[in-house]
Amino acid sequence: MESPYIGNRPEIDWTAAYVAAPRFYVRPDGVRFGVFALNEGVDTILPKAPQNRYQAEGAPVAEWRLLLYSRTKGDVIGDTDFFTAIRRLGIGGYIIDDNETHSLVRGLTLTELDALMR
Repeated sequence: MESPYIGNRPEIDWTAAYVAAPRFYVRPDGVRFGVFALNEGVDTILPKAPQNRYQAEGAPVAEWRLLLYSRTKGDVIGDTDFFTAIRRLGIGGYIIDDNETHSLVRGLTLTELDALMR
C-alpha cells in the first residue's frame, strides 16, 4: 500500500475541488477585466498567474478580480483584487496545496470571505 504522505506532508486530493474558470467583462472606460469566483464552503482551484494563461478575445487581460459569493446569504458579498486576495489566502493558511500553475484553496467560511475584502 502506498503511503498518503509525501515527505512529512499529507497528500491532498484535488479531484473534488471546483476548478475556477474566468469570466470577462468590460469597464465603462472600455478596459477588459477577468473575474474568478470563490464560493463559501467550496474547495477551489485558482490559477497562480491568470494574466499569462487567459486572454479575452485574443487580447491580454491585465486586471483580475476575485468575486466572493456567500452560500449563507445567497448573494455576492463583494469582490477584491485577485492578486491581493491570493497573497492574503496564502498568509492566512487557506491555500492548502499548490503546484507550478495553480493553488488549491480550502472552502472558506463567510467570516473568512469577509476578511478578504479588508
